[in-house]
Amino acid sequence: MKFLCASFVVAVTLGTSAWALEPLRFKRQQIDNRVGEVCYALTVADVDGDGRRDIVALSEDALVWYHNPNWIRQDIIRGLTVRDNVCVQANDLDGDRRTDFVVGAGWRPADTTKPSTLQWVARDSSGAWKVTPIPCEEPTLHRIRFGDVKGTGRDQLVVAPLQGRGTRGPNWGEGAGTRILVYDIPRNPAQDTWSHEVVCDSLHTVHNLQLVNLDSDPQKEILAAAWEGVFILDRGEDGHWTRERIGKGAEDATPFKGASEIKLGRMRDGHPFIATIEPWHGQNVVVYHPPASRGPQTLRNRGPWVRKVIAQPLKWGHAVWCADLDADGDEEIVIGQRDPNPIDAPGPRGPGIFVFDPVPAPQPNFKRITIDDGGVACEDALAVDLDGDRLPEIIAGGRASHNVVIYWNQTSKAEVKK
Repeated sequence: MKFLCASFVVAVTLGTSAWALEPLRFKRQQIDNRVGEVCYALTVADVDGDGRRDIVALSEDALVWYHNPNWIRQDIIRGLTVRDNVCVQANDLDGDRRTDFVVGAGWRPADTTKPSTLQWVARDSSGAWKVTPIPCEEPTLHRIRFGDVKGTGRDQLVVAPLQGRGTRGPNWGEGAGTRILVYDIPRNPAQDTWSHEVVCDSLHTVHNLQLVNLDSDPQKEILAAAWEGVFILDRGEDGHWTRERIGKGAEDATPFKGASEIKLGRMRDGHPFIATIEPWHGQNVVVYHPPASRGPQTLRNRGPWVRKVIAQPLKWGHAVWCADLDADGDEEIVIGQRDPNPIDAPGPRGPGIFVFDPVPAPQPNFKRITIDDGGVACEDALAVDLDGDRLPEIIAGGRASHNVVIYWNQTSKAEVKK
């Protein structure tokens, strides 16, 4: 497969605030042409404590970081986990004011019986990186997130396998459900017990999740994309977890169903939307809006959200992110595509990176903007500000393309009179 390199991409956006916005403009910089066989996951963290956000990438056998701003690659660990690594998140677990990581490994998506591995990666007093196992008995461990979902004022670690124990395809919706777990982070992660509780064990093929606060209580809720659709998982004051289905997903699709990637976005008036890929590993970009009668602060317990397919085909959509890329107050949707579309398919062939920009309307539509058509077989993507200009860059990691790419946000804004 040949991967193309796009330098600039331009598309029209309109601002209605005190800023007149030029079209979205990105400059492509490939910082690694081969991080490994697969760039499974990306995150950002200040690894060296200089106040800048560095890029962290996870390959099948290594965790590496790229120093901001020269993007020189350095190993954090290599060959110290069970292949394949699959997920990573950054946090300061032990309170030493240095960045730590938790890595999920032993990725065998078809093996739903053998446990995966979970590990804490941190520096010792000499600065050397050490790997400490975290007890985990779940097979197909796939996603991890940090956030306070229990309302304790301290982050927990949320762990989500892809499949339920002992399940088999092609109908992954039959059999045991996926056990989503919440781990309390011990004061001494290397010596103390990692206690945990089960959030939910009735959903299947939980491909991704996000921790967000959708109501007025202090703790975050879990947004989950699963075989059965889109769900909010919430812990009550009594410690009991509830699940609320707010989106049906692609429930009539075959052979795969439901939803895959998921992120919460917001419009400039405060109203939320949820962006998904449907079905699991599917071809549709889907947006959910709360019912029109619902205000931005009353998002819960009012029935399903309104579902709208905004783009197709998208061969093997595998990343979603929401961010305000042009400072107009509306968050755009960043979509990563992993495989090329058929030659005769309409629209960009891919794989690559595409942005969907809200177009003002009673219920917003979204306009597709091509950022990179063919230059990255996207496995993971995110959008964060890397250079301090308050405009997020897009970062993408490839599977078949093996690469890590920054798309520098060069959209400019000029102050105008109201």
